[in-house]
Amino acid sequence: MKNEAINRFIIEAALIAPISDIIFKLENKGFRDGDIRWLNDELYKFTAFAAETMGIKFPEIELISNDGVLNDYTTARFIEAFTTLLNYFKSF
Repeated sequence: MKNEAINRFIIEAALIAPISDIIFKLENKGFRDGDIRWLNDELYKFTAFAAETMGIKFPEIELISNDGVLNDYTTARFIEAFTTLLNYFKSF
């Protein structure tokens, strides 16, 4: 029981909370065009970790095209990708 609580806390603090925060900021226009590279880096980091939990090596690639503009379409793609990861990590 103790180990389960510790594991749950780690998953919440290291995965769920940061991803939830990113989604919240995306939905509330909390990022600018200059944040696209950072968003892609975070998306890659969390995706690579999710893939490793399934025994898959994920190559380093830019997951959302960086044309320099964080418009509604790009924001929606980031929200969709981070929400998918959030749901996956909540299933642990």
